[in-house]
Amino acid sequence: MRAVTFKTLKLRRWDDIHAISRRRHWLFRGQGHVQWNLETALERTFRRESIPAGRRIDVEAELLRDFQRAFHQYGTHLPEPNAHLEWLSLMQHHGAPTRLLDFSYSIYVAAYFALETADSDCAVLAINGPWAVRQSVAALKMKDEHGLHRLIGRTSREQEGEAYKAYFREPFVPSAYPLNPFRLNDRLRIQKGLFVIPGDIRISFMDNLAALPGYKSPANVIKIVIPRAMRREALEQLFSMNVSRTSLFPGLDGYASSLGIYHPVFNGADWATK
Repeated sequence: MRAVTFKTLKLRRWDDIHAISRRRHWLFRGQGHVQWNLETALERTFRRESIPAGRRIDVEAELLRDFQRAFHQYGTHLPEPNAHLEWLSLMQHHGAPTRLLDFSYSIYVAAYFALETADSDCAVLAINGPWAVRQSVAALKMKDEHGLHRLIGRTSREQEGEAYKAYFREPFVPSAYPLNPFRLNDRLRIQKGLFVIPGDIRISFMDNLAALPGYKSPANVIKIVIPRAMRREALEQLFSMNVSRTSLFPGLDGYASSLGIYHPVFNGADWATK
Protein backbone atom coordinates (compact mmCIF):
# COMPACT_ATOMS: atom_id res chain seq x y z
CA MET A 1 0.00 0.00 0.00
CA ARG A 2 1.26 3.45 -0.86
CA ALA A 3 2.01 5.95 1.88
CA VAL A 4 -0.83 8.35 2.69
CA THR A 5 0.06 11.83 1.46
CA PHE A 6 -3.28 13.65 1.74
CA LYS A 7 -3.35 17.35 2.42
CA THR A 8 -4.59 17.64 6.01
CA LEU A 9 -6.86 20.40 7.33
CA LYS A 10 -7.47 20.45 11.07
CA LEU A 11 -10.63 22.18 12.21
CA ARG A 12 -9.88 24.96 14.68
CA ARG A 13 -13.57 25.31 15.49
CA TRP A 14 -16.60 23.30 14.47
CA ASP A 15 -18.13 26.12 12.45
CA ASP A 16 -15.21 25.92 10.02
CA ILE A 17 -16.82 22.82 8.54
CA HIS A 18 -19.58 24.90 6.95
CA ALA A 19 -17.22 26.49 4.43
CA ILE A 20 -16.01 23.06 3.35
CA SER A 21 -19.61 21.88 2.96
CA ARG A 22 -20.06 24.40 0.14
CA ARG A 23 -17.60 22.61 -2.13
CA ARG A 24 -19.80 21.43 -4.97
CA HIS A 25 -19.61 17.82 -6.16
CA TRP A 26 -17.21 16.72 -3.43
CA LEU A 27 -17.65 13.33 -1.79
CA PHE A 28 -17.12 12.71 1.92
CA ARG A 29 -16.41 9.69 4.10
CA GLY A 30 -16.19 9.68 7.89
CA GLN A 31 -13.34 7.77 9.54
CA GLY A 32 -13.51 7.01 13.26
CA HIS A 33 -9.75 7.40 13.70
CA VAL A 34 -7.54 10.03 12.13
CA GLN A 35 -4.93 7.47 11.04
CA TRP A 36 -7.25 5.04 9.25
CA ASN A 37 -6.76 4.46 5.55
CA LEU A 38 -9.59 4.12 3.06
CA GLU A 39 -10.32 0.40 2.88
CA THR A 40 -13.27 -1.68 1.67
CA ALA A 41 -14.83 -4.51 3.64
CA LEU A 42 -13.78 -6.89 0.87
CA GLU A 43 -10.18 -5.73 1.20
CA ARG A 44 -10.27 -6.35 4.95
CA THR A 45 -11.66 -9.83 4.31
CA PHE A 46 -8.87 -10.60 1.85
CA ARG A 47 -6.26 -9.50 4.37
CA ARG A 48 -7.82 -11.33 7.32
CA GLU A 49 -8.18 -14.58 5.38
CA SER A 50 -4.84 -14.23 3.56
CA ILE A 51 -6.47 -14.40 0.12
CA PRO A 52 -3.70 -14.00 -2.49
CA ALA A 53 -4.08 -11.36 -5.19
CA GLY A 54 -4.51 -13.99 -7.89
CA ARG A 55 -7.60 -15.42 -6.18
CA ARG A 56 -9.43 -12.23 -5.29
CA ILE A 57 -11.42 -11.77 -8.50
CA ASP A 58 -12.76 -15.33 -8.23
CA VAL A 59 -13.61 -14.93 -4.54
CA GLU A 60 -15.59 -11.75 -5.25
CA ALA A 61 -17.53 -13.52 -8.01
CA GLU A 62 -18.30 -16.42 -5.67
CA LEU A 63 -19.60 -14.09 -2.97
CA LEU A 64 -21.90 -12.34 -5.45
CA ARG A 65 -23.16 -15.64 -6.85
CA ASP A 66 -23.95 -17.03 -3.40
CA PHE A 67 -25.81 -13.85 -2.43
CA GLN A 68 -27.86 -13.88 -5.63
CA ARG A 69 -28.81 -17.52 -5.12
CA ALA A 70 -30.05 -16.97 -1.57
CA PHE A 71 -31.52 -13.47 -1.68
CA HIS A 72 -35.02 -14.59 -2.73
CA GLN A 73 -35.40 -16.19 0.71
CA TYR A 74 -35.08 -12.80 2.40
CA GLY A 75 -36.21 -10.12 -0.08
CA THR A 76 -39.28 -9.63 -2.22
CA HIS A 77 -37.67 -7.51 -4.94
CA LEU A 78 -35.10 -9.29 -7.09
CA PRO A 79 -32.81 -6.98 -9.09
CA GLU A 80 -32.28 -7.84 -12.73
CA PRO A 81 -29.46 -10.37 -13.21
CA ASN A 82 -27.20 -7.84 -14.96
CA ALA A 83 -27.80 -5.05 -12.38
CA HIS A 84 -24.49 -5.81 -10.73
CA LEU A 85 -24.16 -2.51 -8.89
CA GLU A 86 -27.62 -2.91 -7.41
CA TRP A 87 -26.73 -6.43 -6.29
CA LEU A 88 -23.51 -5.20 -4.72
CA SER A 89 -25.28 -2.28 -3.03
CA LEU A 90 -27.74 -4.75 -1.47
CA MET A 91 -24.85 -6.87 -0.27
CA GLN A 92 -23.20 -3.78 1.20
CA HIS A 93 -26.47 -2.67 2.80
CA HIS A 94 -26.83 -5.99 4.60
CA GLY A 95 -23.23 -6.34 5.74
CA ALA A 96 -21.62 -8.57 3.11
CA PRO A 97 -18.05 -7.70 2.09
CA THR A 98 -17.93 -5.87 -1.26
CA ARG A 99 -15.54 -3.67 -3.20
CA LEU A 100 -17.87 -0.69 -2.71
CA LEU A 101 -16.73 2.07 -0.36
CA ASP A 102 -19.47 4.24 1.15
CA PHE A 103 -19.28 7.99 0.70
CA SER A 104 -21.83 10.78 1.07
CA TYR A 105 -22.53 14.00 -0.76
CA SER A 106 -23.07 15.51 2.71
CA ILE A 107 -20.06 16.40 4.84
CA TYR A 108 -22.39 16.45 7.85
CA VAL A 109 -23.44 12.83 7.37
CA ALA A 110 -19.79 11.86 6.96
CA ALA A 111 -18.80 13.84 10.05
CA TYR A 112 -21.48 12.09 12.07
CA PHE A 113 -20.13 8.67 11.13
CA ALA A 114 -16.63 9.83 12.05
CA LEU A 115 -17.71 11.23 15.41
CA GLU A 116 -20.32 8.87 16.78
CA THR A 117 -17.94 6.37 18.44
CA ALA A 118 -14.63 8.23 18.15
CA ASP A 119 -12.43 8.11 21.25
CA SER A 120 -9.63 10.20 19.72
CA ASP A 121 -9.21 12.61 16.82
CA CYS A 122 -11.25 11.46 13.83
CA ALA A 123 -11.41 12.58 10.21
CA VAL A 124 -13.49 13.10 7.11
CA LEU A 125 -11.83 12.11 3.84
CA ALA A 126 -12.97 14.30 0.95
CA ILE A 127 -12.60 13.52 -2.76
CA ASN A 128 -13.28 15.86 -5.66
CA GLY A 129 -15.93 13.81 -7.48
CA PRO A 130 -15.52 15.21 -11.04
CA TRP A 131 -11.74 14.77 -10.80
CA ALA A 132 -12.12 11.11 -9.75
CA VAL A 133 -14.53 10.48 -12.63
CA ARG A 134 -12.31 12.13 -15.24
CA GLN A 135 -9.14 10.40 -14.14
CA SER A 136 -10.82 7.00 -13.77
CA VAL A 137 -12.30 7.31 -17.24
CA ALA A 138 -8.87 8.20 -18.63
CA ALA A 139 -7.26 5.28 -16.79
CA LEU A 140 -9.81 2.84 -18.15
CA LYS A 141 -9.46 4.29 -21.68
CA MET A 142 -13.22 4.64 -22.00
CA LYS A 143 -13.51 5.87 -25.57
CA ASP A 144 -16.73 6.42 -27.47
CA GLU A 145 -16.07 3.57 -29.85
CA HIS A 146 -16.23 1.16 -26.92
CA GLY A 147 -19.54 2.54 -25.68
CA LEU A 148 -18.08 3.15 -22.23
CA HIS A 149 -18.44 6.94 -22.42
CA ARG A 150 -21.90 6.43 -20.91
CA LEU A 151 -20.25 5.95 -17.54
CA ILE A 152 -19.83 9.72 -17.48
CA GLY A 153 -22.95 11.53 -16.32
CA ARG A 154 -26.14 10.46 -14.64
CA THR A 155 -26.67 6.92 -13.51
CA SER A 156 -28.92 4.90 -15.80
CA ARG A 157 -29.86 1.27 -16.23
CA GLU A 158 -27.65 1.16 -19.30
CA GLN A 159 -24.78 2.64 -17.29
CA GLU A 160 -24.85 -0.28 -14.86
CA GLY A 161 -24.13 -2.70 -17.67
CA GLU A 162 -21.29 -0.53 -18.96
CA ALA A 163 -19.85 -0.23 -15.45
CA TYR A 164 -19.83 -4.01 -15.21
CA LYS A 165 -17.84 -4.28 -18.43
CA ALA A 166 -15.35 -1.71 -17.19
CA TYR A 167 -14.85 -2.98 -13.65
CA PHE A 168 -15.58 -6.69 -13.53
CA ARG A 169 -13.94 -7.92 -16.72
CA GLU A 170 -10.30 -7.94 -17.68
CA PRO A 171 -8.11 -6.00 -18.05
CA PHE A 172 -8.35 -4.64 -14.52
CA VAL A 173 -7.09 -1.08 -14.22
CA PRO A 174 -6.38 0.83 -10.96
CA SER A 175 -8.95 3.59 -10.60
CA ALA A 176 -11.53 4.97 -8.15
CA TYR A 177 -14.86 5.68 -9.80
CA PRO A 178 -17.83 7.35 -7.99
CA LEU A 179 -21.06 5.63 -9.00
CA ASN A 180 -24.46 4.53 -7.75
CA PRO A 181 -26.85 1.87 -8.97
CA PHE A 182 -29.84 3.17 -10.90
CA ARG A 183 -32.23 1.86 -8.23
CA LEU A 184 -31.35 3.38 -4.84
CA ASN A 185 -32.04 1.58 -1.59
CA ASP A 186 -33.41 3.55 1.36
CA ARG A 187 -30.04 3.93 3.07
CA LEU A 188 -28.37 5.48 0.03
CA ARG A 189 -31.27 7.89 -0.37
CA ILE A 190 -31.50 8.95 3.29
CA GLN A 191 -27.75 9.28 3.80
CA LYS A 192 -27.17 11.08 0.47
CA GLY A 193 -24.88 8.19 -0.25
CA LEU A 194 -22.91 6.88 -3.17
CA PHE A 195 -20.03 4.50 -3.71
CA VAL A 196 -16.48 4.91 -4.87
CA ILE A 197 -15.44 1.73 -6.66
CA PRO A 198 -11.84 0.53 -7.02
CA GLY A 199 -11.05 -0.77 -10.49
CA ASP A 200 -8.56 -3.43 -9.40
CA ILE A 201 -9.32 -5.35 -6.20
CA ARG A 202 -6.07 -7.24 -6.44
CA ILE A 203 -4.51 -4.16 -4.85
CA SER A 204 -5.68 -1.87 -2.04
CA PHE A 205 -8.24 0.90 -2.37
CA MET A 206 -5.49 3.37 -1.47
CA ASP A 207 -3.35 2.11 -4.34
CA ASN A 208 -6.31 2.45 -6.70
CA LEU A 209 -6.84 6.05 -5.60
CA ALA A 210 -3.15 6.89 -5.67
CA ALA A 211 -2.95 5.67 -9.28
CA LEU A 212 -5.05 8.66 -10.39
CA PRO A 213 -2.93 11.63 -11.47
CA GLY A 214 -3.32 14.54 -9.09
CA TYR A 215 -4.33 12.60 -5.98
CA LYS A 216 -1.73 14.43 -3.90
CA SER A 217 -3.25 17.80 -4.72
CA PRO A 218 -5.49 19.46 -2.09
CA ALA A 219 -7.71 20.40 -5.01
CA ASN A 220 -8.61 16.71 -5.32
CA VAL A 221 -8.19 14.87 -2.01
CA ILE A 222 -8.06 16.23 1.53
CA LYS A 223 -8.29 14.89 5.06
CA ILE A 224 -10.32 17.03 7.46
CA VAL A 225 -9.30 16.30 11.04
CA ILE A 226 -11.90 16.78 13.78
CA PRO A 227 -10.25 17.05 17.23
CA ARG A 228 -11.61 14.83 19.98
CA ALA A 229 -12.27 17.90 22.13
CA MET A 230 -14.78 19.09 19.54
CA ARG A 231 -16.89 15.90 19.64
CA ARG A 232 -19.62 16.98 22.06
CA GLU A 233 -20.26 20.32 20.38
CA ALA A 234 -20.21 18.72 16.92
CA LEU A 235 -22.69 15.98 17.85
CA GLU A 236 -25.00 18.55 19.45
CA GLN A 237 -24.91 20.68 16.31
CA LEU A 238 -25.49 17.68 14.06
CA PHE A 239 -28.38 16.55 16.23
CA SER A 240 -29.97 19.99 15.86
CA MET A 241 -29.64 19.54 12.08
CA ASN A 242 -31.42 16.17 12.36
CA VAL A 243 -28.25 14.27 11.48
CA SER A 244 -28.16 11.37 13.90
CA ARG A 245 -28.27 7.59 13.92
CA THR A 246 -32.03 7.82 14.39
CA SER A 247 -32.49 9.79 11.17
CA LEU A 248 -29.82 7.98 9.17
CA PHE A 249 -31.09 4.52 10.13
CA PRO A 250 -34.89 4.87 10.47
CA GLY A 251 -36.55 2.22 12.59
CA LEU A 252 -36.15 0.72 16.02
CA ASP A 253 -32.56 -0.44 15.50
CA GLY A 254 -31.39 3.08 14.63
CA TYR A 255 -33.23 4.59 17.58
CA ALA A 256 -31.99 1.96 20.05
CA SER A 257 -28.34 2.30 19.01
CA SER A 258 -28.63 6.11 19.21
CA LEU A 259 -29.38 5.90 22.93
CA GLY A 260 -25.82 4.85 23.69
CA ILE A 261 -24.55 7.99 21.97
CA TYR A 262 -26.90 10.84 22.74
CA HIS A 263 -27.77 10.22 26.37
CA PRO A 264 -24.12 10.01 27.48
CA VAL A 265 -23.11 12.95 25.25
CA PHE A 266 -25.93 15.31 26.24
CA ASN A 267 -26.52 14.21 29.81
CA GLY A 268 -23.08 13.00 30.88
CA ALA A 269 -22.17 16.24 32.63
CA ASP A 270 -25.48 16.26 34.47
CA TRP A 271 -25.07 12.63 35.59
CA ALA A 272 -21.60 13.39 36.93
CA THR A 273 -23.08 15.91 39.37
CA LYS A 274 -25.94 13.71 40.61
